[in-house]
This record gives sequence, C-alpha cells and structure tokens, in this order.
Amino acid sequence: MKKFSNKYLNNYNILSKAIIGFEFECFFNISFYKVLEQLNKELAPVRVHGFRTYHSDFVPDDMNFKLERDLSGGQDMAEIVTGPMDYNTAKIYLIKILRFIDKYAKTSDKSGIHINISFKDLDVKNISMIKQIFSIDEEAIYEMFPSRKNNVYAKSIKKLIPYKQFDYSDISLSAVNSRIEIPDSKYYGINFKHLLADDNRRIEIRYIGGKNYHNQVGDIMEIMDNVIIITYKNIEDTSLDSDTSSKIYKYIDKKVNLFKSLNEYDKFLVEYPNIEIQIDQDNRYEIVSSHYGKIYDKIYNFLTSIEGINEGVFNFHTETSKLEIVGAEFKCNAELHNYDFIRCDIYNGIFTNSNIYDTKISNVEISTSRLDNSTINESKVISCNVNLSDMKNCYFQAGILNGYMEGGIFRSGQIGENAQLSESTFVVGKDKQSFFNTTSEEDDKDDKDDKKGEIKK
Repeated sequence: MKKFSNKYLNNYNILSKAIIGFEFECFFNISFYKVLEQLNKELAPVRVHGFRTYHSDFVPDDMNFKLERDLSGGQDMAEIVTGPMDYNTAKIYLIKILRFIDKYAKTSDKSGIHINISFKDLDVKNISMIKQIFSIDEEAIYEMFPSRKNNVYAKSIKKLIPYKQFDYSDISLSAVNSRIEIPDSKYYGINFKHLLADDNRRIEIRYIGGKNYHNQVGDIMEIMDNVIIITYKNIEDTSLDSDTSSKIYKYIDKKVNLFKSLNEYDKFLVEYPNIEIQIDQDNRYEIVSSHYGKIYDKIYNFLTSIEGINEGVFNFHTETSKLEIVGAEFKCNAELHNYDFIRCDIYNGIFTNSNIYDTKISNVEISTSRLDNSTINESKVISCNVNLSDMKNCYFQAGILNGYMEGGIFRSGQIGENAQLSESTFVVGKDKQSFFNTTSEEDDKDDKDDKKGEIKK
C-alpha cells in the first residue's frame, strides 16, 4: 500500500496549530437511549446531547457534542458531531469515537467521517485553491478507501479545474487560477464551501468512508495529518512552485486533448458506434452534423460524468434545449443538471431539473424533477413530482407523491390522492419518533430525560 511519509513528527509545529472537528456517520445496533448513555460515560467529561431531529440547530463545542439523525442514510442512520478542538484533544476523541462505533455500531458504503480543519493563527480563506488541488494525493487516499473513488459525494477536487476554454499549447496559469471558483456543491473530497462563511471558516475532508471505515484508525490519522500540513503550507505560501506548475500543465493538457477528441461528429461515430444522436428525433447525418457543435458540450459533459454505457439514443430537443437520454444503462459519478431520461437504467449520481420516464434508478439523489412510471430504489427524492412510480427504501422530502412508497422515510411534502404508503414507511411528524431500535419502554424513559434536558426531540 502506498503511504504518504513519516514526516509528521518533523511538522508537529504545524499540526499543533490545527483546530479539528469531526462528523461520524454510522448505524447503531442498540437503542438511542443506550447509545447516548454510553457515549456520555465513555467521552466524559465531554457531554453528548441527543436529538431525534435531522440537522438540529444545536452547535457543538469542545465540551458539548451531539448525537442526531442523519436521514440521508435511512431511518436508522445516526451522526455523532463534535465541536472544534485543538489537535491533540481531537486525536484522543477521534480514537475514542471510532472505538465506540466498532463496539456498538456498523458502517456501510453510505457511511463516512468528515474532518473539519482550521488553524489558530491563519485564516483558511486565504488558501491557494489551485495549490491545494494539486497537493492532495487523491490516488493514495483511494488506495486506503477504494470505495470512495468515483464516489459522487466525494468527487475529485481536480474537477474544479477549468480547461475547456484553454488551448493546451498556450496555457496561462494565472488565467486558470482566476477561473477557479468555490463550488456551490459540498460533494467533493475537499469541501471548500465553508471558506465563504462569515465565521468558523474551514475546509472539510470528505474522502474517508465506506464499509468498516471505523477500523482504519491509522489511515484516517495519516490522511488527516497530511491534509493539515498541506493546507497550512498552502495558506502560508500561495506562490506556485515549478513542481505544482508542471502538474497543472500536465493535467490541463490531458483534459483538453480528451475534450477535443470528440469535438467532431465523425469522431463521435467512430468512438460510439452504438449510440445514435438525433435532433428532434431526426437522425439524418446532415441534420445532426449541423447541430453537433452546439450540443457537443452537453454530450461531453454527460459522457465524462458516467461509465458503463454501451448503447442508447441521445436526442436533442431544440425547443427546451435539453438532451434526452433514451434506452441507456449506466453508472453516474457526478452531478447532472437539465437532462431527461427515458427507458434508462441508472445507478448512482445526483440529478436536478430532469424529467424521468419509465426508468429504473438506484442509489441516486434527485431534486426539482419529475418522475413518471419509474422505479426508484434506495434514493433521496427532494422537491420532486412523483407519479405512478414505485419507491422502495427512499427518502422523500418537499415534493408531491402520487405513487407507491414501500419503506423509507416520508419527511415532508404533499401526499396525492393516488399515493400509497406502506406500513413500514416512516412518516416524520406522524409516526412516533423512534430512533434506531428504540422501544416504547425506552421512549418513555427518554421522555423523562427530555424534561431534564438530556434528550431533545
């Protein structure tokens, strides 16, 4: 296994300046009350506050952590959130909580640990993002946590580098640097969104996770220490050295060449002989050729966001300026906006502003979209209109449901006249607020503790 190095002892002066906070995602095999009781015993003198709500408003500090729902992973997923701590204290509680999870919980491919980093003497908002992007050895991290490679919730930060507008023969690093923007999405291996905060500015490591991640204590600490050192140095010195510049040129050269490899319709026909392109359902060569330059960016964006596609139809609808993907099967590793899908089989991905018809989707997050006559499994469906579709073990929020929902969580939204919810569907605000195997008797005990301020609902 490829390791970073043993340089951390020589950089303790940097590590000691770090402020660290953690978020641990897991599934407990004992009741909410018992978890809270044991956490308070094993993490004392830190006090752990319990919340049965999702993303409570309680703000942890170094002496007050919280335990709460994380419905994104299902009804029984929980999250332990610490406050920011000094480096040495953070390492102690990192080990304690990972051991606690090993004793009382399990982790899956939906689980992860997020590490938030800031510093006592430097403001992370001054970081050189371009240096940070090319300083992180993502491949070494993926060797430790292979299930996180191509994970849509922890995408490579190299995806933040612009390249389409550059000619690889004449690239200005200052131009590249000026075009890097902090993304709206948090779903990168390094989340930079918190750099825009008014206070508590930080970066967040999201690479780490997967089944049994809690057993990889050494790997987690190695990644954390390495990122701390890299981040500090990229705040302290934002200039680009020759090694970093060489990495940037090499990366953009490769991406530009890839982008230009399909910029002509004839090249596409050679590369993808089983995918048919249509313009308003017209596949005549002269029609497609005349439009290809206008739609190529949409096609390229789609193809570089997915894998495993062998056949299908790409129909560009000129009236809506949408690309319709028809009869395709693929895995998505990114976020796709403003595409429509018809008779497809889709695994993974984040989709917005899409129309989905007669399609099977699994393990996706989809928002502000319409789904008709489709099958949706193990997915998050937010602000969507769902009609004549079957949902199994999904999380539904703020939309209109006119389909069948088996299991899963109905957090909020409108239940239409044609909707059906199974007995196993958890309806937030209607069902008793049970939480990972809490029994009625334990709920009554929890209610008594509520009055003491130990458990919040």
